[in-house]
Amino acid sequence: MGIRSVDAMNPFMVRTGLAAMLTALMFAGGCCISADSLFKATHQKTESVHLPAAGIRTLDIETRVGSITVNGSDVDEVHLSADIIVKAYSPEKAEELAEAVKIQIEPDGETLRIRASLPDDTKKRSVTVNFEVSAPFDLTARCRSTVGSVNINDMHGRIDAETDVGSITCKGVVAQVKLRANVGSVKVFCASDAPAGFNADIATNVGSIELMAPKDLSAEVSAATNVGSVSTTRPITVVGKLGKSMNGAIGGGDGKITLRTNVGSIEIR
Repeated sequence: MGIRSVDAMNPFMVRTGLAAMLTALMFAGGCCISADSLFKATHQKTESVHLPAAGIRTLDIETRVGSITVNGSDVDEVHLSADIIVKAYSPEKAEELAEAVKIQIEPDGETLRIRASLPDDTKKRSVTVNFEVSAPFDLTARCRSTVGSVNINDMHGRIDAETDVGSITCKGVVAQVKLRANVGSVKVFCASDAPAGFNADIATNVGSIELMAPKDLSAEVSAATNVGSVSTTRPITVVGKLGKSMNGAIGGGDGKITLRTNVGSIEIR
């Protein structure tokens, strides 16, 4: 039998959470309004690169504004596709700035770093760089987007991902995950062969957390929300009282799962 607890709303925390959400929406909305009402021209281009994956154990990907998607598969190379979108006052300026955006791919030991170098003249422009990467499934993935979503699929190595404004979704997860969002939901779906002693450290300020854990999960669990609900469909031995948090063990407690949100629900399935 699963255990579910629903937190009573604290007015102060509600106001704090809503303020954070509104601030983020205003920021994101402001970007959209500026682009739609002031930036009359758009230029878009795509760059693609194939690199051998020999000697690479970690992907380190970062973009300021834009999404990151990483797909793992049984391959021996890294395929990068960068979608560059620039909005400006004129078609000529938009194209000029788009051509000035440089994709930096730098091997550093066993790490492959992927970045977008933006021109200096971007303060009054809208520049988005979306990365899509296909890579060997056994690599470690480190991804960060300031404004934009992160999606990681079928990567069996460790996953570290972070966004300021945007969601994080990881599917086909096998190894440890550490995920951070300021405003955005976080979803993790473990692969069928994920180990029972699964480890996850997930936190968001405003947003829900959903974890589809391994079938035979065996982990110490600590989950807490200030405004929202905490629930699980798994049999769990609870330590202490149920309230704004849930602490206990599922199975033998071999792994460690820590889930935190300020405003939002938490669900373990």
